[in-house]
Amino acid sequence: MPRRLDLLPLCASVLTAAITALYVYLVLAQGSRPSWWALTILVVCVAASGYAVRPKAPRRRVALVVSAIGLFGLGYIALFSIGLPLLLCGTLCVVAAVRHRPDLDWRDSV
Repeated sequence: MPRRLDLLPLCASVLTAAITALYVYLVLAQGSRPSWWALTILVVCVAASGYAVRPKAPRRRVALVVSAIGLFGLGYIALFSIGLPLLLCGTLCVVAAVRHRPDLDWRDSV
């Protein structure tokens, strides 16, 4: 029986959402405002990796690559604060995108 959910994008999405909440909390606790561009990138990455949780979703790999690029870019920029967990999430997206997914069985086409 095939899996209904792919755990790697699910972990990446949940962890990125937690990092986003932590980022907003830490910036607000310092008396500043979070940057809109960083929040936009993080929300897009959460949405893209969340979309890719379903293994049969159309354009799944595209969503994972977009999420990985955003997470790697933002992780590199913010390496000394929230960057390392973002790099981990980007790696999870890359592994999920390049992992071999067997094509349909020949019995599915009969």
